Order: sequence, then C-alpha cells, then structure tokens
Amino acid sequence: MAAVHQYFGIKAAQTHVQRREGGIIWHTQGSGKSIVMVLLAKWILENNPQARVAIITDRDELDKQIARVFKDAGEAMSRAVSGRDLMKQLAQATPRLLCSLVHKFGKKDVENFDAFNKELESQPCQAAGELFVFVDECHHTQSGKLHRMMKAMLPNAVFIGFTGTPLLKKDKQTSLEVFGKYVHTYKFNEAVEDEVVL
Repeated sequence: MAAVHQYFGIKAAQTHVQRREGGIIWHTQGSGKSIVMVLLAKWILENNPQARVAIITDRDELDKQIARVFKDAGEAMSRAVSGRDLMKQLAQATPRLLCSLVHKFGKKDVENFDAFNKELESQPCQAAGELFVFVDECHHTQSGKLHRMMKAMLPNAVFIGFTGTPLLKKDKQTSLEVFGKYVHTYKFNEAVEDEVVL
C-alpha cells in the first residue's frame, strides 16, 4: 500500500504520463522510491495496452534490487544481460517490463562520440510499443555520454528520473535540463516530520 507521499507522487506522475511528458520525482532517500516505481509501472501497464516500462539503473546491485522489489510485488520483470539482449528485448512486444544498466547502451572505444551519437540518432532502436523509461538515481551517470546515447537510441520514449540524493546546484541544473521539471517532490524535512526517515 502506498504511503501518503507515494500516493500523491504517483497521482502527479499519472498526469504527466497521460500527456506523454517526463520529469523528475525527487523523494528523499529512504522514503520508498522503489515502491513508487512499482505502483506507477503497474498503473501504466494496466491502463495502456501498448505501454512498456524499462527501468534503468547505473549499478549492478541497484539493478538486482529493483528486479527483486518488482518480483516481491508480484510483477514479472526481465533483466537485460547484454547490450544486444537489451536491443532485442526492446524491439519485440514482450517483455512489457524490463530493467537494465545504463552501460548496456554504451559502446567501447568510440573515438568520435559526437559523430557516433549522430549516427545513433539517424538510426534509432525500433522499440516496440509506447516506451516509458524510469531512470533510477538520475543525477549520477545520467547527464553524461551514456544518457545521451540512450536518448538518441530511444527518441520516442518518455523519461522519468527518480532521485532523492541532495543535489549540488550544478547537478540540480543538469538534472532539470536532462529530464525536465519536477513531477513531485518529497523533501527531507517533510519525511522527518512524517517520521518516514530519521
């Protein structure tokens, strides 16, 4: 069951999703972002037969943790094992729910990144269905080259960034530029007041 801040976060996100608009859900550390992801993904998949949800993380332990949380909530999730496997899964109608490391969008030993990225933009991945991409810890590697490659490969996807880490001013600006405005926030002082975190 969703806590109050999770409920309102999901309600705000539903409005964005219906407009096919991305943004950032900033819920402080320890307040249950994974549950927000589960409930939002379930709602998207139940209400849009063409929808697919991909959850992207930047660390193997996070990828495993997300898959475990979804499994515990009764949602079957497929984990991409390689870049080729990820492209194959995205190109077919199933699975509707998958997770991957952002590194699987990368390519080693690229000499001219800008030229390579332009090439990706001209030949994007033919992702089946309407793709919604949840990016966990969106302030980390997500403003760099790997994120640009992911966006070039998935130009029609709706990106929703999730974070709860206090951001430095320069990081905050970068996250807003990459993902768009805040969908919902649940700040540290609110979580302390609600006794959600210490």
